[in-house]
Amino acid sequence: MKHVVLFSGGVASAYVAHMVKNELGKEGLRDIVLLNTPTWSEDRDIYRFMCQVGRKLKLPITIWGDGRTIWQLIQDRGAIPGNFIPFCTQRLKQEMKEQYYKYLERMGEEYIEYVGFGADEPSRVQKAYARAQKHGRKIRFPIAESCISSEEIKKFITEEWKLQLPNAYKALKHNNCIPCFKGGKEYFYQVYKFYPEQFELAKQAENETGYTVFKDTKLEELEKNFMNKEEWENNQYQIADFIPCDCWL
Repeated sequence: MKHVVLFSGGVASAYVAHMVKNELGKEGLRDIVLLNTPTWSEDRDIYRFMCQVGRKLKLPITIWGDGRTIWQLIQDRGAIPGNFIPFCTQRLKQEMKEQYYKYLERMGEEYIEYVGFGADEPSRVQKAYARAQKHGRKIRFPIAESCISSEEIKKFITEEWKLQLPNAYKALKHNNCIPCFKGGKEYFYQVYKFYPEQFELAKQAENETGYTVFKDTKLEELEKNFMNKEEWENNQYQIADFIPCDCWL
């Protein structure tokens, strides 16, 4: 039985790997797979963190990716992904995961999937569980099962493992693609402040595809509001308007 941890490079998936290793013990180490399906569009510090976690756990990381960035995928599709057309998640994450599982099945391997969603993310847990049920596979959510908070996980990583958190957490809640096109206007304000290159690429994608991230405005117009930092940070959009996708943390 292979124990496949969906290892994004975020703190939650790192902690799930730790939990699975502790649960299986030394006898089960050879059966743990840290599966990473990269988008090549995350903060580059994710690779530093992933390598350090792999060495800390003494486990190899399996890379199984499409090879394209979100920008290349957008160009190929001629559209921008979003809540209703999340083709970035579907192609770069879900389809790659399914390809790996087919590989295991061809090898005659049974497997169980582990995902880093928390107890405070019931909708994500339900969607992932329903997807696993559809495919007839076993799935577990160790963090949700244990009701461990994100803050507890971060404290463990920094104090017990003595590892620096990925840079993305300084500005964003998740260590996913930058930008995640499911983010709201406040999220894109954080991208504008901390990841100006990616914000420019998103603006360019809007102009080239003819699609916009938001129905009521283009990023170029939002940028004019973002430039007035004091006014923006006091307006109605100062809320946690990030809608997490099905990518694991």
